[in-house]
Amino acid sequence: MRLGKLFIRLIIVSLWIGVFFTLLTLPHAFRSFKNDTPTLHLFSWPEILSPETIEGFEKESGVKIKRHYYTSNEELLVKLKATEGKGYDLIIPSDYMVKKLIEEELLKPIDLAQLHFTKNLNPRLIHQPFDPENTYSVPYIWEALGFGINTEQYDTLSFSPTWKEVFHPTHPNTKISMINDPIEAIDCTARHLFGDHTDLGAKEITQIHMALKEQKPLVEAYAGVRGDYLLITKNCSMAVIPTSYVLRATKNYDHIDFVIPENYTFLSIENFCIPKASENEDLAYAFLNYLYRPEVFAEEAKSYSNFPATTDVRPLITDLPVYLKTLEALENYEGNFYYTRDLLSETEARTLWIKLKTD
Repeated sequence: MRLGKLFIRLIIVSLWIGVFFTLLTLPHAFRSFKNDTPTLHLFSWPEILSPETIEGFEKESGVKIKRHYYTSNEELLVKLKATEGKGYDLIIPSDYMVKKLIEEELLKPIDLAQLHFTKNLNPRLIHQPFDPENTYSVPYIWEALGFGINTEQYDTLSFSPTWKEVFHPTHPNTKISMINDPIEAIDCTARHLFGDHTDLGAKEITQIHMALKEQKPLVEAYAGVRGDYLLITKNCSMAVIPTSYVLRATKNYDHIDFVIPENYTFLSIENFCIPKASENEDLAYAFLNYLYRPEVFAEEAKSYSNFPATTDVRPLITDLPVYLKTLEALENYEGNFYYTRDLLSETEARTLWIKLKTD
């Protein structure tokens, strides 16, 4: 009888020991399982690629997308240089930043043969000066810089859609939402003052500063892409702003429209690139082939009002009249398209911008 009780106690103790060790090893087992899940690390702008798009790819492929965010091209560059690109598999830099990343040797050549959509890329968006052979980049979306306007105010104010209107508006009570990126603002001003001239000395830098300083009393806010809010609330007459932000606002607010500047405007292309230190190229190519499917691309265009880099998407977008009107106007535009030029050193640009804001 005593031996029976002793045996039962030994069994109970053994069971508890087993439970104890199971609890100790479970976290490691879960971590091992989690680590076995293929993961693509995407470094991108916050307002690009909808959760539905990400979830659709994850469900179809079994790949986990881990998102990391930056809010400027300069932040992207700093972080890639600091980590030598380690920890990121796919990035989405703007056109001028692609060139910098190539110069810094932070990108890996793209194997175009692994991409199924290249025949549908818009010819106007490939073979651009920042990457002439598209060795390191593939265009994804594009937009133009122009004027978002409050049409109610321009029922009574005269308006000429030229860049002169940004610096010397026809009506003295015009309120402007201005670009908040120093590189873009400086280039925009330099283009207005000096055209194609890029050799800027102290005299030209002073002139740029003075032009922005003279404009400042008319500036409701240096809001950049957030100029759409100032248009929505009717706190500004016009906003110097990319197309996508205005087009999103037009979906819900009838008093907002987008006007393309006469003579010239600025084009921006967001591109996919693979960092040199990426360890998951195969996942990157799989994700890209998914994103460029016409039906997936169309839903992204509807969500964020960006223009797709492929030509087979438009038939799937029929319910956005202002979007389609603007896209057609840009495709038939007779003026010049320019890319943002990085005209000053980082120190010169930062100094000018701080001086402008604190004057």
